[in-house]
Amino acid sequence: MDDFLIDSIQINAEEISNELRIRPEIYKRLVASFTNSLGEKIKKLNDALSIDDRDQARMILHEIKGTAGNLRLRTIAAPESMLHDAVKIGETQGKLTLYFDVLKTEVEKLQKYVTANFVDSSGE
Repeated sequence: MDDFLIDSIQINAEEISNELRIRPEIYKRLVASFTNSLGEKIKKLNDALSIDDRDQARMILHEIKGTAGNLRLRTIAAPESMLHDAVKIGETQGKLTLYFDVLKTEVEKLQKYVTANFVDSSGE
């Protein structure tokens, strides 16, 4: 499983915001908002996978993929893509659990990174 984990998170908000043609503060707020929503999405995804509701799982993964991709968050987009493909081709529950755990770990790392680097003392 460790082979799939991204070693560290580095988000160059200046570079990405220039690419997206938005101010860095706006980009950071978008990333923080997305990151805050990931906890609930991961819970719903876990629930869907636990009852083998692959349609619901694909819908949740699609939401994550779209936003992560738009925000250039490859740390989330890469493991999401692996899990999405596994769900789509009907992989075993064991493999889905493995890929889910990788995604969950990356979400937790992103949450810590955003809290440490994108959120100031006023919460913005």
